[in-house]
Order: sequence, then structure tokens, then C-alpha cells
Amino acid sequence: MDIKSMDKKDMNEESGDDDDQIDMLSQHIMCGKCRPCRRSCPSGCYVPKRFIVTMLTGIGMMLVYAMRTNLAVTVILILDFAPHTKVGTTQAMEAVWHLPTVQWDTREIGFLHAVFYIGYIITHIPGGYLTTIWASHRIFGGCILFSAVMNLLLPVFVEEVGYIGTCCLRGFQGMGEGLLYPACYGLLRHWSTTKERGRLVSAVLTGSYAGAIIGFPMAGFITHYIGWQYVYYVCGGVCIVWYFSWLCLVYEKPSHHTTISDEEYNYLCDAQGSDVIDYVNLKIPWAQILTSLPVIALCICHFARNWIFVFMLTNEPYYLNNFGFSIAESGSYSSIPHIVKVLVAFGSGYIADLLLLRCSPTVVRKLLTGIGFSIVGLSFFILTFCETGVSAILVLCIAAGFFAVSISGWQINHYDLSARYAGILVSVTSAFGTLGAIAVPLVTGELTKDRTLDGWDDIFYVTMAIFLFSALVFVIFGSGDEQPWARPPPNIELVQKIDPLARKPYRTFIQQKSANTKETLQAESIDGKAQQKDDRIHELVDRLTEQLSAEEIKKDS
Repeated sequence: MDIKSMDKKDMNEESGDDDDQIDMLSQHIMCGKCRPCRRSCPSGCYVPKRFIVTMLTGIGMMLVYAMRTNLAVTVILILDFAPHTKVGTTQAMEAVWHLPTVQWDTREIGFLHAVFYIGYIITHIPGGYLTTIWASHRIFGGCILFSAVMNLLLPVFVEEVGYIGTCCLRGFQGMGEGLLYPACYGLLRHWSTTKERGRLVSAVLTGSYAGAIIGFPMAGFITHYIGWQYVYYVCGGVCIVWYFSWLCLVYEKPSHHTTISDEEYNYLCDAQGSDVIDYVNLKIPWAQILTSLPVIALCICHFARNWIFVFMLTNEPYYLNNFGFSIAESGSYSSIPHIVKVLVAFGSGYIADLLLLRCSPTVVRKLLTGIGFSIVGLSFFILTFCETGVSAILVLCIAAGFFAVSISGWQINHYDLSARYAGILVSVTSAFGTLGAIAVPLVTGELTKDRTLDGWDDIFYVTMAIFLFSALVFVIFGSGDEQPWARPPPNIELVQKIDPLARKPYRTFIQQKSANTKETLQAESIDGKAQQKDDRIHELVDRLTEQLSAEEIKKDS
């Protein structure tokens, strides 16, 4: 019996009711043919579901990072009262009555930023593991909802609870967001193909950089004209509205989606291959992952990324304030480098996909990362010579633009090394990278305690060294090839169990091992909408397994 020879014409025909579908699977066991149920998509107004998932994921990332800018802008009022009144408008003078009633110095503000990332790093590794056992889309949405609630409480803690309570709240907020990136990568693993992955992942990651574009000006103007508390209320409220949209429109996998078309479903299944199969009895190769040189190179790149990103997210408005800008101007001008970053990041995703048609993934990832990181480091060296606000903003735009070039290099490299363990890899590299996010506000607070431009120059020298070193390490040890530990070991038997949540026909993979041969069968089973059919489906799969075993015995004899 040649089970692999399926009749493609029969597989695309419409079948009857659910009982007929089970009978078709039974016929497949006996004669090697299967006709799963397919629904046609009405032409015209259909929007691909993978693009909707990408868009909402990117918006979620944007809102999270917009919330992170809130504290960066409002702390200017704590450290310096003058910027709030430089414009001298009536609205600004009325907002003076809403100033925070605390007196914290740069070191305390630095720790307030750092404690967020201390909580962030605590949940990163567990977050990578949770994406392998829980639905990634629920983890992602829950993270943003929890962070939004913490953001709404932050003004109350600042004025009523005090510094210690505010630090604790920021730590809990960081713990909630620590699951964000592992869940994001785990979700996109199922909704992106190899050819589109560069563009879709870049689009999502661009959302995190776009958050500063919205967050900085909005926080600056709301703080300047209305009051600093309302910044937190607006951002938190918008995130809650986003969460309910997320619940209605996003599903864990294409097979779970209720309205996905057959064309898109088949396209995703055929284009993804076996790298998205969930191995139910597969152990995570932690030792091989943690000792892999390409993974270590990614960890160092993630450290550099978090260093500069958190620096610009938390200290850029305060740095520009040294040139005499008002709080509204500091917030607006701080968003300009991030606008450049977003525009370049979109283009870099397409450039990477085009280069992959001519070059190997290793060459493309090293080229984009090496060029991007090197010019970022040199830009911060040039920044030490800037004496005007305009020149500083221009150099920051150059640094942000070439940093965006590197996004399609190292930051997508997790999928190259192992698409199956992408969530695990990003949790490992991001956990190490969070050390940079913790260190940069502490170092900045210490070096800028005198509030002079000389203190900022020391920060820029350190940043230059970090980026040049990271570029060198990735060019030497980075890789764009799938790693040996990413492949499943030969003793795996049940590769993907039938999922009762699926609305589309299953693709069940069974591997049978014998002493001399290995035969892999891909069988498409029935629509799994009804829970009560599971027992019968498993029985049919067991019968199929027994028949394969019997055939192997006959071959050996």
C-alpha cells in the first residue's frame, strides 16, 4: 500500500457532513486517499488573516512602547521645573498646579527606570517556556492588559504611596512585559512563511520603535498643557481598548481561525513546512542553545540593542533639555530619530528579502548587522562634538537609521537558527540583553548627576565601544543556517497530536522507526470542530500506525 501517493484532485473536492469526513479518513487508511473538507473564500473583500495578525501585533508593540515613554517625559518635571514654563502660555501656567509633589534626584530616577527591567528579566526565560505550552496570543494580549493597568495606577503611586511603592509597581509592570517578546515570536512562527518572515517580523518590530514617535510628542503636549497624570490615563485606556480588539480578531494558529480562507490556510501550511510542527514529546535542548556561538553572538547584539534603545527611550528628552528646549519641544524633537528608524526599518525588511534571493542567510545577516552597528557606534562618537540641539538631533537620526538597518540582520536571526525554538531563543537573548537595559539608566544617572554635557560624552564613548564590539562578534560568530540542535532527535514518534481547538482540517504527522528504514507519513485528517470526535480520530490514527508497523515487519522479513 502506497499511502504517500494521494490523489490531489480528490483532496480539493468538497465533502459532505462531519461523519463523512471521518469515513474519508478511514478510507485513507485503507486505500491511501483522503478528501478533507474545504471551504472557498468569497472573492473581493477578503483581507489575509496573517496581515491582520501582523498589524494588531505591531499596534500592540507600539502601544507598549508608547507607555514606556510616559515616565521619560514626566521625570523632567521632577528634575527641572524650568522647562515646563519656558513657553510661558496660559495653559502651561495652569498645568504648573499639576506638577508632581516629589523631589527625586537623577540616581533615584535612574533606578526607577532600571527596576522596570529588573522585573523584565525575571520573567523572560519562563516566558519562552510558557510559549511552548500555552497559547502565545493569550500571553501577548494578557501582558499588554496587565501593563496598562499598572500604568493607570502609576500616578497614584507617585504622589500617594512614595518612591519605594512606585519602584515596586514599576518592577511588577516590567515582569508583565517580560513575556511580550517570547509570545510575539511564538505567535509569528505560525503566521509567517519563510519568504515573508523578514517583512512581517520587521513590520511588527517596527511597531515598538513607532511607539516613541507617538509617545514622546503626546506625553510632551499633554504634560505641558493639561497635566502629567493624564499621560498615563490616556495610554493605559487605549491599551485596554486594543486588548478587546485583539481578543476578537487574533487566533493562535491558522487552523484555529474561524474565518480564514482555504486558499490562505493551504498557502500557510504548504509554505511553512515542518518547522512549525509542535512536537508533543520533544525536550528543549537547553545545553546546546546556551553554548551555541551564534546564540551567544545574538545575546551580545541584544545587549547593545537594549542599551541604546532604553537610553533613547528614557534619557533622550532629558538630554535635549540641556540645549534649552521646553518640555513640549523636548518631547516632539525626541520623536524625530524614531521616525527615521521606523521608515528605514520598513525598507530594510524588503532589502533583506531581496538579498536572500542572491546571497545566503549568513551573508545577509552579517552584512546588515555589521554595517548597521558599526555606523551607530561611530555616530555616538561624533555626538560628543555636537554643541547645538539641531546637530545633536541630526546625528541621532543617523544613528537611529542605521540601527534600523540592523533589525533585518540580527533581530530576525532567531528564525534562521531555529524557527521551532524562536520563542525560546528570543527569551534567552533578550534576558541577557535586559542587562543592558538595567545598566544604562544606572550608568546615565551616575555620570549625569552634575547635569552637564561632559557627563553625556562619557555615556556616548561607552555606547560607541559596545556597538563596535557587538558588530565584530556577530560578524565572526554569527550564522544564518539552521543549527543541528534545532532538528528533532530520531526517537520522536508522535510529532503533532490532533488539536481539538482547530477549525480547519488537521495535518497530522506520524514518524515510525525501524531497524533499517524510516518512513514519514503526512496524513490530513478531518475538521476538528467537535470535541466528541477526538476519540474516534485517535482510534483511526492508531490503526494507521499499526498498519505501518505491520508493513515494516513484512519488509524486514
